[in-house]
Amino acid sequence: MTAQRPGTPRLTTAQAAARLGVKPQTLYAYVSRGVISSERGDEGSTFDALEVEALSDSRGARARRASAVAGSTTRGQEPAHRPAEPGRPMMVIDSPITLLTGDDLYFRGRRATDLAREGGFERAIEILWQTGADPAHLTPDRQVVSRARAAGDLLGPSARLIDRLALTVQIAASYDPFRDDLDPVAVFAAARRLLAELVAALPLRGEPAAPEAPLAHHLWPRLSADAPSGDELRLLDGALILMMDHDLATSTLAARAAASARANPYASLSAALGAVDSAQHGAASTAAVSLLRESLESGGPERALAARIRADRGLPGFGHVIYRERDPRAEFVFEALGRLPRFRVAAAGAARLSAIVRSRLPRPANVDLALAAFAVGGGFPDDAGQVIFAVARTAGWIAHVVDEYAQVPLRMRPESRYVGPAPSHDPATA
Repeated sequence: MTAQRPGTPRLTTAQAAARLGVKPQTLYAYVSRGVISSERGDEGSTFDALEVEALSDSRGARARRASAVAGSTTRGQEPAHRPAEPGRPMMVIDSPITLLTGDDLYFRGRRATDLAREGGFERAIEILWQTGADPAHLTPDRQVVSRARAAGDLLGPSARLIDRLALTVQIAASYDPFRDDLDPVAVFAAARRLLAELVAALPLRGEPAAPEAPLAHHLWPRLSADAPSGDELRLLDGALILMMDHDLATSTLAARAAASARANPYASLSAALGAVDSAQHGAASTAAVSLLRESLESGGPERALAARIRADRGLPGFGHVIYRERDPRAEFVFEALGRLPRFRVAAAGAARLSAIVRSRLPRPANVDLALAAFAVGGGFPDDAGQVIFAVARTAGWIAHVVDEYAQVPLRMRPESRYVGPAPSHDPATA
């Protein structure tokens, strides 16, 4: 039987069965076969939340492997040599931009964490774009910024910062007479201007940076009312560099699909921003903020984790489809947070959550948890991580959009394998 810390919440039979997607009878069969342990109490059997989550992981992995093998065989064909998870990858394309290998991340052959330590987001984007240009100050169009701020103030009470970013892209496009110029030089020039506009159009919370300051210096007072230290600005700059690209993530695929149809850069970025406004992608760090806050305020990380599992809301900030043992972006951010007094409590809280999860589940802490600790420790808005993600990833989206413009148009048009009912040839039903 799994040892429990005193007072650790447990799942009821109904909650555990719901999380596993099985009937209570099946759950009891698991107990009898020793697949999972239970404890009897006055109100019936209860189950350890993380043990249930671990079983859910193992059942899901077996189901994916079985489905992949079955799906790789069609009538009259042999099974594929390398079955994959169903639906992933949907396609494989050549890309010279980002390499993910061995739990590490490289931009154009340069390790991302090395670039982050060297610093300079403006320098890093020129490397990512392979322009050969020296880092340039990112200067916004003040008319675009003024209009975007005014338009953002008209958004409703449920608006989030990501809504302001999306609005800024649309307004910037409407003020660019060369918006449909797909030449790389024109696209990069527009992107440099847009990056500055995305940040400048966000509401100020603190003292604005000097006009000639780097982008991270301008972003900080949009996230915090407190003046930053030099190390804190370097951390934000490093986080922007690390989040620039991540191969064909969902939002990047959306940008490439639009660019494949020769949508202009602004329209392609709008497609990406639509995809990034999602719980499983760009907004994942917001859910991790909620988990971390609950853990810190209650003083009980086990209770916070169990509550998430009980509500079948998953464990944000843990696990990744690419990284198996470590997320290098998270390691970089956590290492820096631990050295900064303002962030030590939040970083320690995240470390406690991670220690509990890793003791029971093969899920490393990912960059969403790191960005959550950054937001909580800095007193940032809950969706600050999504803002950092979207602003930084704009550079990556542009790199992919320009690369896609050089490919055959409309190549990003996969075909489906029809699995519905056979066509009817009965005249009566025609």
